[in-house]
Amino acid sequence: MKNQLNQNLIERLAESSNQEFSESVNQTVYNLVSSAIEELAEKSPFVTPDKCILIPVNEVCTGAVTQLSTYDYFLGIENMQIELNTKNSRNFWKYAWREFRASWRLGRKKYKNKNKEQISTQSLQKYQLSDFRHDVVFHLSEFLSETSIIYEYGRYITIVGQQDFGTNVQINIYISCFDSDSSTFKLYSENKNKYSVISFGSRYQNLQYKTEQCGEMFVNMLKILNAIYSKTYNKVPNQILMESLLFNCPNNLFDKQDIYKTFLNVANFIRLYSPTSFLSICDTSKNIFDEKNIVGSGRQIEFGKILNMLDSFKY
Repeated sequence: MKNQLNQNLIERLAESSNQEFSESVNQTVYNLVSSAIEELAEKSPFVTPDKCILIPVNEVCTGAVTQLSTYDYFLGIENMQIELNTKNSRNFWKYAWREFRASWRLGRKKYKNKNKEQISTQSLQKYQLSDFRHDVVFHLSEFLSETSIIYEYGRYITIVGQQDFGTNVQINIYISCFDSDSSTFKLYSENKNKYSVISFGSRYQNLQYKTEQCGEMFVNMLKILNAIYSKTYNKVPNQILMESLLFNCPNNLFDKQDIYKTFLNVANFIRLYSPTSFLSICDTSKNIFDEKNIVGSGRQIEFGKILNMLDSFKY
């Protein structure tokens, strides 16, 4: 038996998220990171503010957040020295044996000269992406209240603090290298010793265009579909996929006055349109099944789940 999506429910879902609150959190994050980078730039020869970029990468960029949403960002730094220093190209066992022999020699030398002034044998390490991440964490802590907590992981940092951001807000900042020529971010994996190259292509320009053409109704549809998906599957959908589906909906389906009518229009279009005809919002020369940001990293395509979700309701 199918559930009924009535007009009152759809309208309430569109109003369920606080747009002003999301914008406030977003601005707070930008201010904090900007201040931390400026402080770091005064103490590091490798960091300059104009070579760093911070962008929102999930539903934060449109404000179509749900109760399960986190605030995810990419913080990229453009510095070829850091990028080259980070990737370890040396043979691990050869390096480990050389370090062991060196430490043994240094140990004997220090033992013979134990009465002389000790000189530090720790060699200077090349500044890497992990060092940049450590420094960002350190300087962020200077601007956060004592009630906030920063967790540092291999590729990102997480900040939680009700006083600084609000209730049920989690900030994730992925630290990466950035290439302005190709507008790509490079996330480094220490386990695999390689970079994952991520490009959002024309996503932000296309989002701006669609919003200009369809007005606030485009964001309202994102909110509604995200809310229904989160309720159905207890997680937030792949946002680039959801944006791509709505981006492909003809502009005349978005009635700027009637939320319920617009929802029926776009839901039926997504259900009935040829799956392979949906183009990626990041690159309109690809369909959604060829978009790495949707199917990459072993992620299963969620298109079928979205169709099943929409088919479970009466229209």
